[in-house]
Parts: sequence; structure tokens; C-alpha cells
Amino acid sequence: MSRKTIQLTVTVLLSCILFACEKEDENKPLIFSNIRITKLPDKTTFRIGEEIDLTGLEVSNIYTDSSRTVNKSYKLAYTVEDWKPGTYPVNVSALGRTVTFNITVTNELMDTGLPVLYIETENQQPITSKEDYVNASMTIKDKDKVLFQNTLRIRGRGNATWYSYPKKPYRLKLDEKADLFGFGSDKDWVLLANYCDKTLMRTAIAFQLSERMKFPWTPKYRFVEVVLNGEYIGNYNFTEHIKQGSNRVDIPKRGYLFERDGYYKQEPVWFESATRGYGYSFKNPDTDDITQAEIDYIKNYVDEFEAMLASSSFATEYKQHIDSYSFARWFVFQQMLANMDTNVYISKDDQNASKLFMGPVWDFEWSIGIGWYEGSRPRPADYWVWNGNAFYFDRLLQDADFRTVVKSVWNEYKSENQHLLSYYEELRSELAESQKLNFRRWNIMNERVSVGGVPMGGFDKEVDCDIQFFKNHINWLETAIGGL
Repeated sequence: MSRKTIQLTVTVLLSCILFACEKEDENKPLIFSNIRITKLPDKTTFRIGEEIDLTGLEVSNIYTDSSRTVNKSYKLAYTVEDWKPGTYPVNVSALGRTVTFNITVTNELMDTGLPVLYIETENQQPITSKEDYVNASMTIKDKDKVLFQNTLRIRGRGNATWYSYPKKPYRLKLDEKADLFGFGSDKDWVLLANYCDKTLMRTAIAFQLSERMKFPWTPKYRFVEVVLNGEYIGNYNFTEHIKQGSNRVDIPKRGYLFERDGYYKQEPVWFESATRGYGYSFKNPDTDDITQAEIDYIKNYVDEFEAMLASSSFATEYKQHIDSYSFARWFVFQQMLANMDTNVYISKDDQNASKLFMGPVWDFEWSIGIGWYEGSRPRPADYWVWNGNAFYFDRLLQDADFRTVVKSVWNEYKSENQHLLSYYEELRSELAESQKLNFRRWNIMNERVSVGGVPMGGFDKEVDCDIQFFKNHINWLETAIGGL
């Protein structure tokens, strides 16, 4: 064989070998190596309350030759501590491999359209008492604009609302007076939790009616969100604290403001009336400096009034003791709201010729078709609420003159129901986003909670139910009061 032939043969063999190798490489299977996050989600930083949305995350399979293919079958696992800020790992798993990236929840609350109260207690001390204040600081923001920032003290408040429910009401005492939300400069404020109220509206509806019925003083109020020690705790009604003062209950400094409710024995100073056995505690004078003579005076005055009511001559005497119009207005107000269990506040200017005056109004948890009822809703609307809370009206309504005043008050203010129906819709719009967040935080919408009645299954259904009850009850009252 010639050298040329041998050379040609080698060349052909080498060409075949190279060609065969190339063909073999083309068919060689890719070997999986790992998974990799090739694109983070569109958003990895969230505010408190925002739903975690990891849209945009891209995960790829990586092979030994560094090539990659998109993996759409991965699984995500992460735990974000409920309603609190922090940095949290997200585990991405596929094909037996796991990779991780972080998401961050900031210390700012998502925007619901309401102002946010950020309250931080000293050393994040828990609030466990209705008596003992905890030092704290508070920042109020609206659309990220700071409206207020200063120190205060905070404690629990309420009775059943404090002891029975996980969402707590609070009393705030600023270290320096401030005009919050244009309500006037003061130190004392309240956060009402409205835990059982699946509309969140009862207090606002009642205060609106109080204003429309021209009560001398109605607490100003504002819906807010509250973040306490970094944790979102819900939608609250920020309102004024009931006390004596020129911009609150405008009675003299040593005038009387006292309250009747079932928890009076928990207060430092209280008395029981002789005939009815009603229990009262004091809002003014302050229990720190009230004198025994002041306590004895108002107890004796109430005892005399009750004794007179029990007498056969009450109709000619009761007007000397009470402001009839204020009692009639208070009565009509509670009837319009069908308020089954209200806190009763009474004032008296002094120890002279002043009379007992009913108001201000407070406590609407058992109103607008709720309370001592387990049937279908809206509840039948044909009932008086004084049957469960007689408070002198059983006797006063036996007098023709008092019934005339009640009818006059009703005729004066019954048309306010149309304003309240419009106000319901204003509040529905105002609370549209906040109620979603609140009821995610407190998942009670489909549960019966204390006085909450049979659940309707959703916020709008609860609002619609209350509206229908209110309409039905107003229609019934038109005949019932006319027939007194």
C-alpha cells in the first residue's frame, strides 16, 4: 500500500471518528444539577396586612453544561408572622432541591384609606390592666403624613369588652394636650374596639343620631387603624372620653356626672339607690377628691326622686326633679336604635335648684336588632327597649304630660332616619377596605360572637340587615309612639 493511500485512509478514519463523536455529543442527555431563582418576584417588600403576592418569580433547572430550562412546577413554603413586620425566608423547592430568598414586611400598615395610630409601649410592655397605665409613644399617620407624634400613657378600658374579647378597647392619656383630628385640645381619648359589631358602625350611627338630635354634647369620633407594638390589632373608633369640661360635658367643676351600669362595684366610689336598687359610679367630681358630703347629697337626691316616683302623687312632683325634655329625648333616641343595654349617664349642675339631666349617650353593642335574640335576621322590629331597661320610664310613661313630650320629640326628630340611611352608605364606602383587613385579623364574620346574633355571612350582608331592621323599627315606632 502506498504512503498516499495510507494517508488517505487515516484521514478518512479521523474524519469518521470526529463525525461520530460530534453526533454522539448531539444526542448526549443533559444532566440536571440544581434549581436557581433566575428572576425574583415583582415585589419582595410588603406593608403589614398586604397579601403576599409573589407574582413574577422565575425558577429554572440548571444542567451540568450550564444550560437551563424554566421550571413551572416548583413549590413555595414560607411563614410570615401574622400582622407583624420582619424579614422572612421563602423556600422554593423542585426536583429534590431547595433554594431560598427573603421577603420583608415593613413596620408600616397597608393603606385602607383611614389614618393609622402607631403605638409603642415602653420596652414593648403588654397592656394587661384597666387600672394601671403603661408609658408609651404614639404616631398618627394619614397617607404617610405625620399628624401627631408624642408620648402618652395607655391602659385597658371597658367591662365585658375588656374581659371577654381578644380585641381590646383602650384608654389613652396624652402627656400634653393635643387637638387630634380637629376634636379640640385634650389629654383624654378612647379607642373603642367594636369587636362584636360585624358592621363596625353601631357607635358611629348612634353618635351621628345624637348629634342630629342636638344632645348638648356628643363624643366626636373617627375611624382609625391601630398598630400596637408593631402588630396590627384592627379597626377602631377613636373618640372622646366622657368627662366634665367646657368642650366635653359642660357642667361646673364640682357638678355631678354619674353613671348607672352593672359594673359599678368595680369603681372606687359608688352608691345604690334606695327604692330601685340601681348602682351608680362617679365621673365627676373626680373620685380622687370627691367628698363624702357630695356623695351623700346626690344619693339622697336620687333616693328622694325614686320615692316620689313610687308615690301616688308622682305626676305632680317629678318635674321638680328632672329635665323632662332630656329624659324624653334620651328615651326616643334609645328607641330609634333599639338599644337594649345602654350605659346611663346623668348630670346635675350643683346642689341647688338644678335638675337631673339625661346624657350623654354611650354603649351601643346591643342595638339595631341585636341582643337577647337567636332567631332569623333581620329581627322582628316590633318591640320597646325599655322592657329590658325600665330605668324610670315604666313610671314616667304613665303620665300624660311626659307622653306628650315623648311624642313631641319623636315628631321633631323621626325624619332623621333618612339621614342615617344615607350615613350608612357613607360608612360602607369609608370602611370598604378597612373592614376587609379587620375581619382578616379577627376572623369572626361567620361565627356567632356574644351579642352578635346569627351571622349573615359577610360585611355587606350585615350592613344590609341592619339597614332593613332600622327601617322596619322606625316604621313600627311611628305607630307605637303615636299610640302612647
